[in-house]
Amino acid sequence: MSTVGVDPFDVRRSLSAVGVLGEFNAAGVLSAADVHVASRLSALGGAADEWVILAAALAVRGPRLGHVCVDLSTIRETAAVDAEETVDLSALSWPEPGAWVARVRASGGLVGIGEPTGEVGEPRPLRLVGSTLYLDRYWREERQVAADLLALADAPPSGVSAAVLSGGLERLFPGETDRRQSLAAASAVLRRFAVVAGGPGTGKTTTVARIVALLAEQAVAGGAPPPLVALAAPTGKAAARLQEAVHEEAPDLPVSGPVREQLLGLSAATLHRLLGWRPDSHSRFRHHRGNRLPHDVVIVDETSMVSLSLMARLVEAVRPDARLVLVGDPGQLTSIEAGAVLGDVVGPASDGLRVRPAARAALAEVTGHDVAATDPPSGGAIGDGIVVLDRVHRFGTGIAAVAEAVRRGDADAMLAALTGAADEVTW
Repeated sequence: MSTVGVDPFDVRRSLSAVGVLGEFNAAGVLSAADVHVASRLSALGGAADEWVILAAALAVRGPRLGHVCVDLSTIRETAAVDAEETVDLSALSWPEPGAWVARVRASGGLVGIGEPTGEVGEPRPLRLVGSTLYLDRYWREERQVAADLLALADAPPSGVSAAVLSGGLERLFPGETDRRQSLAAASAVLRRFAVVAGGPGTGKTTTVARIVALLAEQAVAGGAPPPLVALAAPTGKAAARLQEAVHEEAPDLPVSGPVREQLLGLSAATLHRLLGWRPDSHSRFRHHRGNRLPHDVVIVDETSMVSLSLMARLVEAVRPDARLVLVGDPGQLTSIEAGAVLGDVVGPASDGLRVRPAARAALAEVTGHDVAATDPPSGGAIGDGIVVLDRVHRFGTGIAAVAEAVRRGDADAMLAALTGAADEVTW
């Protein structure tokens, strides 16, 4: 098999690339831009080791393909190229992972090492954590998003009436056969940070309308003004769908007139509009850590499309005493930029609830049902607010089974679903 995947005159070919960089560029693993940026970073950092420059180029390549980092221990097995002819990537001069990481670690002013708990010192272009190499910007944004979400998750809101919430859940989810929807709504009221995840047709936007209604009823019970709610999505089309779905739900909900009017009065915007996009400004957005959003509740739909950088701008702009609710399908519509934040946040909760005992007891109190869950990894508070809806309402169970098998990459389960649901799917 050929190791050359790029035509010599292709714009992706860097004529100045030599040695290992030239080899990986010729094979199509690296673009000309990857090579030039890595070479410039290495020159600025005083690194002449071609293995270090190769690692830097792969770290630059990552965001172009939607990844915020590269794992030097596995990249040989996971790398791919976009080339018409077959390329044998195993024939390339891949460094031995252990020695490669050691040389990157010893590269001096180019790479920061590890994840310090306090100040990280003078910034470096790259950051090495174990065998994972980041562009420093993405490492810092990942740390910031994690810290901001943990801060929200660690501080439950005060003044929530369990009796009012329990009555609202019973009224808004009558005879519910799928308890996950009421659990998701209850979590969004009991927590400052919540996630309502699930595939198509699982009732995510239906649940959003009820979350807003429950929060409005809490305000009425406490003698407070209605909460200021922001509905947002990464695109204009997604924002319009969210607004339409909430407005369609409002007339049929068993709520008071003022609560219904609030639901009908909600409008949705893109995240850029919500944050106040300023293309001519150094700060980029009008709302940030020094000028927070005024809203009491921020609900974001289609969160799987939100990149790491945009999520960092969003969470830093949410007030510490506000609620943030992320809605979306972790397995669908990934961001066109780097990062898969929703999937990373949901993590193991996609296979079942990961809720700590205290939060489990609070949910059981307001829903009237025992909550089957396990403790989250490392006991983190974020798991307390994550609920993945797993019952499909939009179409039959046969289609849902096929879709889930495709998502998991389970060919045997897909064939079983196709043959077992003859009335719904055609093989």
